[in-house]
Amino acid sequence: MASVALSSKAVGSIVKIKVNGTLRDFIVVQQGKPSSIYDESCNGTWLLMKDLYESRQWHSSNVNDYANSTIHKWLNNEFLNLIDANIRAQIRQAKIPYRPGSGTSMSVNSGANGLSAKIFLLSNIEVGGQTDWSYMPHDGARLAYFEYGTGTSANNKRLAYLNGSAALWWLRSPGAHYSCDAWRVDSNGHSHYASYCSGSYGIRPALILPSSLLVSDDGSVSTNTAPTTPSSISVPSSIQGGSTITVSWGASTDKESNLEGYILERSTDGGKSWSQIYQGNSRSTTNTVPFGTGSVMYRVKAYDSDGLASGYKTSGQVTVVNNTAPTAPNGITVPNTVLGGATLTITWGAATDQDGNLSGYSLERQVDGGEWEVVYTGNTLSYTDTITKGWATVAYRVRAYDSNNAYSSYTVSPERTVNNNTAPAIICGSPSGSDLGEKDAGFMVSYSVSDVDGDEITVTEAIDGVTKRTFTATLDGSNSFNVTGEYFMKLLNGNHTLTITASDGKASTVHTLVFAKKVTGASITLETPMAADDQISICVLSVIGLIPADAEYKVEVTNNANDETPVWEDCTTAVKTGANYVFENKTAANGFAFNFRLTAERGPSGEGGYITSVQGGFQ
Repeated sequence: MASVALSSKAVGSIVKIKVNGTLRDFIVVQQGKPSSIYDESCNGTWLLMKDLYESRQWHSSNVNDYANSTIHKWLNNEFLNLIDANIRAQIRQAKIPYRPGSGTSMSVNSGANGLSAKIFLLSNIEVGGQTDWSYMPHDGARLAYFEYGTGTSANNKRLAYLNGSAALWWLRSPGAHYSCDAWRVDSNGHSHYASYCSGSYGIRPALILPSSLLVSDDGSVSTNTAPTTPSSISVPSSIQGGSTITVSWGASTDKESNLEGYILERSTDGGKSWSQIYQGNSRSTTNTVPFGTGSVMYRVKAYDSDGLASGYKTSGQVTVVNNTAPTAPNGITVPNTVLGGATLTITWGAATDQDGNLSGYSLERQVDGGEWEVVYTGNTLSYTDTITKGWATVAYRVRAYDSNNAYSSYTVSPERTVNNNTAPAIICGSPSGSDLGEKDAGFMVSYSVSDVDGDEITVTEAIDGVTKRTFTATLDGSNSFNVTGEYFMKLLNGNHTLTITASDGKASTVHTLVFAKKVTGASITLETPMAADDQISICVLSVIGLIPADAEYKVEVTNNANDETPVWEDCTTAVKTGANYVFENKTAANGFAFNFRLTAERGPSGEGGYITSVQGGFQ
């Protein structure tokens, strides 16, 4: 139901007030104080009952003292209490002009000295009655409703009806001819004084209401008041053109508890013009500020169910920054293998910014499909994160931002599964990466293997990438990588890399050691001499391999190898020429037995060589 302020009702229009449970018509006879002789309490909307309520005596004692009259007391007691309580509480306690006391005095009290009343009769002057009588006190000024019209038209405005018939009705003005006189309006609309104020004529109550009250479209007067102005309004201090912001405001109150909502408006020209952007009962809303807007300001007001609105609460003017956000970073890379308890390096491509104010990047992490959290903010294109053991999955996303805090869209990585297996550990007296130095003879490396997950561990030993052996290790047991004997002999002089690799089938650990083989000479002999049944008189030997020309090279043989002091004979020349060698020794205390010994040393050139086999025979 629409409502308008009582102040907007034209003089002469009809409004309705409930009296004794029934809506009665009242005429708007004046808006505001009729003149300066009235007290400020008379500043409101003057209403006069359209028809007569009933007939009553002006004063039962037939004395023209209005302040102490029977009708004044009845109007401000019995009749006042017949008016609907909400309206009754709003009726002005007005101080109206009146002639004090009784008798023939013409003196009038007005302004602050007026008669205090909520319900009263209008005076003769107020209804535009006859003013040329010498017996009429000037107790007021003509009201606007009665201002215009002469003759019959004026009389018609003063006509009032009781039970459907025009009837006489009392005014509050006393007659000054006799102490029993009082003014009245007759059934033709003429005003004149009656000789006796104890007579019974119609009663037409008047009252003054605050002009801020509302009148509904059926004419009913409402005691509704406007809500209070919203207590605050909040607008971001920094606004980007093209962005969506949130505007919020404080609550309003309404003493009639019929607050219905709020209206929010925006101005882009410093408050010269406004456009509505929201209406509803929320206390916040979002608003998109178009790119290119110079500035914005907002204002909000509350309204109630009768359409009455509060004053505006207005924000300050905010300059809009028309900045373009950077582009999204060009790709994001997360390694396929992610180990729990280890570190992980994430990289991403650069973004661009047409305004030239790119500031950095914001990297966010999502664990096990949960919420995203910022893990890095800065201007580099990579970040090393620590992966907590126990996570099931991890994903990353990155966006760029500029100096105006405008953000690009996200570039999102695939979700990676976290491997929470712990790689085996290799415990060795020489830390991984150590240099064992130069080796001229075989050696061994002692180590053990452990695994916190208790997995079965496969160990592979290798030199220069060539596997020596593979075996299943006993956890925390002692192991030895033997680089000895023939295995060592087959290694060429120079630098070598020794690796021990421990694998649980899901992760591997590699322990690396380096060494340099440096062997400049070799000596070869039979560990056990070859026994013969008879004297050994001749032999032939062939040495297969590479022996540099400048090497110090010597081959010796013996035919009594089992004796305490064997006789060694030089057969180097025979070996080099491929000839048979004839033994000079003819005796053997412990029986004839054959052996040879070969020695070689590098010569001045330092060139290395090798011997792959020694072949031959004897008789």
